[in-house]
Amino acid sequence: MSIAARCYSEVHESGHLSDLSKLCVRHFKDSLKNIFEERTSSPWTKRKKRSEFQEELDRYGIVQFVKRDNLAEEEEVPPAADDLKKTNKTNKKLSLKEIFKDPPQVKINADGWPDRNVYDPSLDKMFWWRNDPVLNQHHEHWHMVMPSGEYKGVTKDREGENFIYMHRFMLARYDVNRWCLGMDLVEPLVDYTTPIPESFYPPPFLSQESRGNTRIPFPARPPYQVFRDIVTKVDNTEIIFTVQELTDTLNELEKWIDGKTDLRHPYRLNLTDDEATKVGSDIEIVLHNIGHNMLGYIMHPYTINAPPSVLVGARAGTRDPLFWRWHRHLDNIYLKWQFLLGPRNYSDDIPPITIREKDLILAFTDELIKVNETGVNDTWVKYANETFGGENFDKDVSNLPVVTKTLETKMKIRDYVWLEDGMDKERIQYLYPRDWIWFMRVQNNSPKPATVTFRVFICPIELVDSTVHWVEIDKFKRTIGPYEKTVVSQKCDEAVAIRKPAQKTTEQMDATTLPEWRRSELDKLNFAEIAEEIFCDCGWPYNLIIPRGSKLGSKFKLFVYASDGTNDLVRTDTQCGSVLLCGGEKWTDKIPDNKPLGYPFDRPLKDGSFYKNFEGMDNVAFTDITIKWVEDFPEVL
Repeated sequence: MSIAARCYSEVHESGHLSDLSKLCVRHFKDSLKNIFEERTSSPWTKRKKRSEFQEELDRYGIVQFVKRDNLAEEEEVPPAADDLKKTNKTNKKLSLKEIFKDPPQVKINADGWPDRNVYDPSLDKMFWWRNDPVLNQHHEHWHMVMPSGEYKGVTKDREGENFIYMHRFMLARYDVNRWCLGMDLVEPLVDYTTPIPESFYPPPFLSQESRGNTRIPFPARPPYQVFRDIVTKVDNTEIIFTVQELTDTLNELEKWIDGKTDLRHPYRLNLTDDEATKVGSDIEIVLHNIGHNMLGYIMHPYTINAPPSVLVGARAGTRDPLFWRWHRHLDNIYLKWQFLLGPRNYSDDIPPITIREKDLILAFTDELIKVNETGVNDTWVKYANETFGGENFDKDVSNLPVVTKTLETKMKIRDYVWLEDGMDKERIQYLYPRDWIWFMRVQNNSPKPATVTFRVFICPIELVDSTVHWVEIDKFKRTIGPYEKTVVSQKCDEAVAIRKPAQKTTEQMDATTLPEWRRSELDKLNFAEIAEEIFCDCGWPYNLIIPRGSKLGSKFKLFVYASDGTNDLVRTDTQCGSVLLCGGEKWTDKIPDNKPLGYPFDRPLKDGSFYKNFEGMDNVAFTDITIKWVEDFPEVL
């Protein structure tokens, strides 16, 4: 007997919904058949009023739908037995919207905002950051460059691992900027039943395509909404996502990480680095995607073809505070797996070099130009070796006028055109850094040349023991001669994390937008061709390369890990885009680093301590720096 036949037999033989087997409850949810289509006189409907009957359906996650190819928004379903007389008298059938009512919608004023006592964007401390246009471009470009699907049997290299790392990279920066403002760190959205206090009111000029090629606003979300079972349409098929399924998916995933197996996870994890993509992909494709859909339709859970919120799709999701809570929850699941791997043993990655705290030197580019204008041709390597090296190699040079221990940022204002929306114009604020150069003194203790990869991170002083809050800024490779003492340099605007060429002007920032004509061109390509086509537009925004800091100055730890670069695949040239976040340029290219993403902060710290973890390692150096939000400074384009 087929599952369908068995389950329909159960329906006829059962006197109560709870008598159905779990197999059949699952069957009816998955097949979306209206199991009561011809059962209006069944014991279930005879014994209950409509409201009680529907409550019981809700508990089991069963929604009364007929599966058809083109179900309209107002598709009608048969009323229950107790409602038949009333329905016949009025000659009116119950519609889906009458049975399943969406929550009350937000009142929006003519200016596109709710009343200021409901939400005032000027009081939202992180509005400027979440709504940065180039940040949102980066997030969408990344998902286009690193899709989760296969092309000709091949996926993007380490896509699942990259999914986790790129979003952790963004989360760290979001949290660090909150820390600079004295705000709490992002609270993970771990509870699928408690009302969600965060509201979201999208900017008035932000819009999405609707049927008929018209543009409509994204729906707003008032506070204290809850996860709801939702009904949506995929390829003309109605699909139900239930809160219970989301909870079950989470439980199955966590049990798998804990070493158990089930139908979806038939094999136990071995707890090795090479399982990063497997774990990351599982989180992304199932829990992440379902959760985004449920949150994205939270205001229209029962309306087919309703416009989704910004949380569906990658173009504008980072504008919503709930995006960050959801992704912190997902990252914590992956972090649990990383912690089970245990602290890392670095003994096989300690090249024979020495780098000390006083060897980490920063200088503003505009100040370097003043003292040595021609140094721009070699990134001031010759100047640095004359000034910081040679007879000065062992000296503390932090008091030299050209050296700084404070990085600076400022807020700028520009006239922004909503090129991807309705071409409206608006004045917006955005962050901008003062350009600087890294200098690092390094000594090779070996009679052979040493190829070294310098991995550069920053972290708030108070969060150094948290591996997820170390922000990777750059990663670059140099070869140090036998027994050589030298100074290496690196431009901040060539950092591996940012999109290159660096977007310093507003014209450069807008050059990576995807207006309608550009999207139409991309629609002619398959997703692998799209990934290669826009690779060079993928990468973190230069204007957000460091956190804003505070007016008084925020204290950070600058950390450099000099790893063995002999065979690590890290490139020595400057490539367009961001190879740190966006992988290889071609679909089949390997990620240009064979270390785990985020290394050496990809595993728990020894005894949970940053200082104990790297104690006594000559290839590691760290020092305190300050990031300060100032009024103005010279810009270098």
